[in-house]
Amino acid sequence: MFSSYAIYRTDYKAEIEEDVVTVKGSIVFEVFKKGWTQIPLAKNTVGLIEVSVNRGTSFVVMQSGKYYLMIDKPGRYTLDMEFLIKAYRERENGPGNFSFESIPAPISQFEFAMEEDDVEIFVEPSIRLEVKKAPKKTVAWAVMPNTNTITVRWSKALPKETITPVKLEPKVYVDTVSSVSIGEGLIRCQSILNYSILQSEISNARIALPEDIAILDVQGKNLRDWKISQKENLQYVDVYFTFGTKGNYTLNVTYERKIGDGSVVAQIPWIQALGAEREKGFLGLAAATNVELAINKTENATLIDVKELPSSLWGMTANPILLAFKYLKHPFTIAIDVTKHEEVPVLVATIDSAAFVTLQTNEGKSLTKAIYQLRNNVKQYLRLTLPEESVLWSVFVAGKPVKPAKDKNGHILIPLEKSQLREEGLTQFPVEIVYLDKTPTMKFLGNIKLNLPQNDIPISSLQWSLYLPSEYAYFNFGGDVKQVKASMFPVADDFRTKERAPMSKAAGYRLESNVGQQFAGQSVVTEGFYDEVQSAQMKGVLPIRIDIPQEGKLFYFSKLIVTEKESPSVSVRYCKAFRHAFTIVKLLLLVIVIVLFAAGLKKIFPKMSRQGS
Repeated sequence: MFSSYAIYRTDYKAEIEEDVVTVKGSIVFEVFKKGWTQIPLAKNTVGLIEVSVNRGTSFVVMQSGKYYLMIDKPGRYTLDMEFLIKAYRERENGPGNFSFESIPAPISQFEFAMEEDDVEIFVEPSIRLEVKKAPKKTVAWAVMPNTNTITVRWSKALPKETITPVKLEPKVYVDTVSSVSIGEGLIRCQSILNYSILQSEISNARIALPEDIAILDVQGKNLRDWKISQKENLQYVDVYFTFGTKGNYTLNVTYERKIGDGSVVAQIPWIQALGAEREKGFLGLAAATNVELAINKTENATLIDVKELPSSLWGMTANPILLAFKYLKHPFTIAIDVTKHEEVPVLVATIDSAAFVTLQTNEGKSLTKAIYQLRNNVKQYLRLTLPEESVLWSVFVAGKPVKPAKDKNGHILIPLEKSQLREEGLTQFPVEIVYLDKTPTMKFLGNIKLNLPQNDIPISSLQWSLYLPSEYAYFNFGGDVKQVKASMFPVADDFRTKERAPMSKAAGYRLESNVGQQFAGQSVVTEGFYDEVQSAQMKGVLPIRIDIPQEGKLFYFSKLIVTEKESPSVSVRYCKAFRHAFTIVKLLLLVIVIVLFAAGLKKIFPKMSRQGS
């Protein structure tokens, strides 16, 4: 909401006589609308002498402890006003002050004059203040911000004393924190030198280290350059600043020392800030690899609890800090027994779950699709050993087709991606393969054994869905996998199919596998069929995605913890099923009853013939 008026400029001039200050003000403003407009002038504690406007009709009223100018016509005006206020002095002709309420304006100036020549005048809140002194008169002129209060203070001017400049030597104090990582035949150190520079600036600094130390990096704010020199079995790092430095300054130095492989006694390298009045420091020791650290010898260094280390040191290493030391002066010695232990191989990749779907046909074709949910750190390939005479059809890694390879031993090599590192750990990605296997043709009665691939990454949980031809009855399941109910079987999303309408028992018996027609028009698997399959394959070309037909009788199997050398398998006996199996069973029972009845009659009639004779 816009105001009905605007103040453009104010100019105040004040003069003091004894304890009374006369203030004259000139205000340029504009009224925007017709009707009476109120413009605040000053508090009613001032002695108002005169108020005048360059044109139009206006008058002054008092309301709520303030004087207001009343004006009824729009236009641009110049207001002149004069009022008196009381000044306060500590004593006669002594220091004093006064303040008054001003009209805020974007352009505002203030001038104050007093009949004294040996005073200092202060105007608040001035942006710029100029004080001019004349014989028996002092005038202060100030540029003011957009403020509603002006305060003036004055006091007797003190005689200026000539101060002879004294050049002070800098005093330097240093606190050092060092993160020490031991392993792989090296001691790697990162030291933070916290300088406190007092009295005067320094343009360079020098630090000393042992001669056998390799200095890797030196960093700091406004660091122009650093150079290394050697002298008397020591090496020095001279650090040059872009500007003179005073106050607090931080220097980061990274360096290392070779200690050799195996178990050794390692001397922890020291770092010293030369020219410091006092230097103290902390060291935190961590093991970078499978080494054990123990104290061998210490001089002028105190073993402390790791909890006593500065918080800044904890963020300098990713490994846990095992030993902590504190020193108060140089030189100090810390010798550590480093015992190297033999490394034990650990898993760099794991398969959290593996889901298999196998379709078996009565012609002896076995088509299997596997999806491995895998987490990988550094492993390059997944090495698979497929069942004998199997043909690999398709390979996808993280949803993208890849080109598999084969090593000299006939193993299939599938190139892997590296898992992304998240807060919760390494992320999973799927590896999908499809392969065709050959089994004996199913007869009237027989046995089937199916094997899954053997791989070089352990599986935590395995699920296997097996579709068998519906025209057979199956019994006596065996193998190293456990048969489970459908309700207990977690089905991977990749294998979910559209819901089918429930089938009647009769329809279930009539369900015939047409999978063989999808693969070939043969009643048995021949070498010619595999030749045709292989002729449809090409090396060096990305594969296409294969879906598994899901028809027949479905059985579920599972297994926990499959190691690298295992090839999970299942075996089952089968028998040709008849459409009227229930009628056949009844006939068999009737025949058995008749046979038993006839056998009973034979036993009765011989006894009767012997009794008659």
